[in-house]
Amino acid sequence: MGIASAICNELEDSVKEKSITTHASITAKPFFQQRGYRVVKEQKVIRQGIVLTNYVMEK
Repeated sequence: MGIASAICNELEDSVKEKSITTHASITAKPFFQQRGYRVVKEQKVIRQGIVLTNYVMEK
């Protein structure tokens, strides 16, 4: 098991709410999708003049 999966397992197990929300980068999106998260919306943010895409995801 990878370190990211182990951390996510601990965090998800400790949450009492029914839904979990995260802001995932393009790179992290497939990781969260494999864990059952769905994209709520795509966002574009500008950092130092560069447009970056990230995703609000929910499980």
